[in-house]
Order: sequence, then C-alpha cells, then structure tokens
Amino acid sequence: MSQIKSVVIVAIVVAVIVGAGVGGSMYISYSSQIASMQNKYNQLSSQLNITESKEESYASMVNFLSQHMNLSYSPGLNITQVLSEPRIGIITAMAMEEAPVLSAMNVQGEVNISGYEFFVGTIGNHPVVLVRSGEKEYAATTATTLMDSFFNIKAALLSGTAGSRNPKITVGDVVLGAFVVDKSSIHYHRGANSTLYSETPYTGVEIVNYTSIPNAKVGGFGEAQVVPSNASTYGYGYGIDTSYTYVEDLPASFGLLQLAEGYALPQVPLSYVTGGNQTTVIPAYVVSGVIGSANQWTEPLTWMSQQNALYESDAGENEGMGFAYVNTHFGIPWLIIRGISDSPWYPNTYQGVYAADAAANVTIYVVEHFSESLPNLYSEAGFANLSPMSNAASHGYIVANRVYYSGLNPTEIVYTAQNGSTIQYYPGTSWNYEYSYNYTPSFMN
Repeated sequence: MSQIKSVVIVAIVVAVIVGAGVGGSMYISYSSQIASMQNKYNQLSSQLNITESKEESYASMVNFLSQHMNLSYSPGLNITQVLSEPRIGIITAMAMEEAPVLSAMNVQGEVNISGYEFFVGTIGNHPVVLVRSGEKEYAATTATTLMDSFFNIKAALLSGTAGSRNPKITVGDVVLGAFVVDKSSIHYHRGANSTLYSETPYTGVEIVNYTSIPNAKVGGFGEAQVVPSNASTYGYGYGIDTSYTYVEDLPASFGLLQLAEGYALPQVPLSYVTGGNQTTVIPAYVVSGVIGSANQWTEPLTWMSQQNALYESDAGENEGMGFAYVNTHFGIPWLIIRGISDSPWYPNTYQGVYAADAAANVTIYVVEHFSESLPNLYSEAGFANLSPMSNAASHGYIVANRVYYSGLNPTEIVYTAQNGSTIQYYPGTSWNYEYSYNYTPSFMN
C-alpha cells in the first residue's frame, strides 16, 4: 500500500475508532460525528481503492505508529487486538497515584507510544489501559490525547490526589469532579486604587464542538472561520462561529458520577486530618463537587478565599481540565476521582499515599461495576447533582460573573443563580469564618 493511503487510513480510522465503543450522544453530537467520519472514510476508500478490513486498518495504524510515534510493545502482545478492544482508560499524574491502580490490574503487557508507557490488562473482568501522564495540565492533555486517539476508550477516569479547597472536606475524603474549572482563567480589572479591583472569568477554555455542551457555562464563542476567500480582508473578522465555544466549566458523565458515589469509604484517623496526635477516627465522605484545576498550589487561607469567590472549587489539582477537555472533545464519558491528601485549614498534615489509595479504591470500584448500559453514562452531570457540602451547592454558583475585592478580601460577588436571576452577594462574617483557622466542621465537634 502507498504511504499516502496509509496516512489517510490512519487519520480517518483513528477518528472513527475513538467512537467505536461509544453508544450514544454525550457532550457533542457524537453519533452524527462518527457517521460523518465513516461516510468520509467510505468516500476516500472508494477513490483510493481501499478495501481494508477493520483489522487491516488497525495494522495500518500500527505501521504508522511504529514509523512516526516510536511505538514499542511487549513481545507476544497482539497489538492490533490490544488497540481495537474497547477499554476503560485510566490516567494518573504521579507514580504514587499509579501504583495502587497498577497493583489491582492483571497486566497483560505494555505499549509505549511516544515515550508514554501504557499498561494494558484487566481489572475484574473489564479491559483497561493505564498511563502515568506526569504532572500539570499539558502532560495530562498529551497523555489523554494519545490514549483516546490510539486505544478504543469507552470511558475515562483520572485518579489521584488533591488538596482540599473546602473547609468541610478533609484528608481521607474523596472528591468526584461533577464539574471541573480552570481557576487560573481570570481577567483582572483595574479599580479606583491599587487595593480595589475586580475579577471576571477570562471567557473559559475554547473547545471545538458540534453542538452545545449541556450544563456547561458558556463564556462566549470564537470568531467566524477564516477561509482563503476572505483571508486578505479578514481583519477583526465577520462575526462568531458557534462551533468554537468558550466554556467556563466542564461537566462529567452523570452515570459515572452516580456509580462512584456508591463507594463507601472507611473511617479516617483524626490524626491524619489534623496532623495532631489524636487516637479517634471520624467519617470520610465521597463528595460530588467541583475540581479547581490550575498549575498552582495555594496554602494561605486569604488566597483560598480570594480564589474560591470566583471559582467555587472543593479540591485543587493540576491536571483535571486538560484531561476533561480532551475527553469532552472526543465525546468520551469521563470522571475525575481525587483523594484529599492535605488541607490549608490543617497545615501540619499531608497524607499523599493514603489519599492516592482512597482515590484508587474508588476508581477500581467504578471499573469493576462498569457497564456500557450504565444509566446516564452519556448524560452530563448538573448543578443539582452536587453534594450539599460542596462549596458551589452551599453558595449557589460554580463560576461567578464578577467578584469585587479590597486587597485579597472579596467584598461583592455577582453570580447567576440556577433560576437565571442575577444575585449580588456581600461576603461577611460567615464567609470570613469559613476561611479562618478557627473553622471546625460540624462532624468533628
């Protein structure tokens, strides 16, 4: 076969393969997207006299990966079967987070694509693929793109640790990302003097999609597409293109969220929570909340208050938005699962391994109980699905419209309520108490 035919097959078949295990419409009109890609493939197949079977098409993709993506794999592994079999994909950022998931796997082999080591095997009776992306958004985005593009992913999970961004959520809890926000996406506005200013979301992340993303907060749309016929006179453009959408939060799969909520965590030693020498235990909770993703690590409570006023998050980490962004674009059901390892309200404690194990146990539970007929698998989580103890549910919003500050103290928060009304909220004593070292969750009293 000619090189050009191989490349054409890979380019189109990969796009179709990504949806091969997807049973319906999720965040985009994915069934129609797959049908469109298949039609294009059929047309090009006819034009180029391509008569390859699915197995031959995968073999062409393997050839492409070998030549251009430094593909290698365990001896004896049937690579075309490994890539074509529908699997649950699992991403972790750190080795500490990967270890407990890997120890639960029946590993059949390894596949290395462009330096990323993908372990393939099963958990329970379910085929899975596991990869450590490395830390921060860009690493997670790259690993997720490779996984989703070259393996047949039917659902994706991000498992690992995070810091609490909610005084009611402590070490030993697990936060499920019903939503994820990029809390670093901020427009800082000048005020009357150097201490008075305001913030708004910086439009959100721009994602190319085919229809609207239900339950996501849309911050705007991109410019109308430039084409050869208008390029020389384009200037500032000719309006908007709604297929380029700015979103300020991304919703997870409601079905995966419901499934994960069924896991019962063991009680956690109070000494793990506080960093003290207590000998009692307290309840641990699986919380459906908001993941605040950014390449940041925030410790001072004054800064925590400042950040949460605009983006009401419950757990802070560095990879979630990149992971969610890729899966949302490809229409793959996803969920972020974060064990809480530390809390700025208790600065003397860090339990990374305990938190990684907690997240892994929830992840393993989801895999073992997964079904492609899972109710709501292809539906998006909504605001009503947030746990009552989440910051967003407590305060009535996920992303504010605008926040006014005096120094680091929020003085006014403007947000859109779930009924569509605009609310002006003036943080006072209760807000300040939540973001103080004097705050004690009710279940610890």
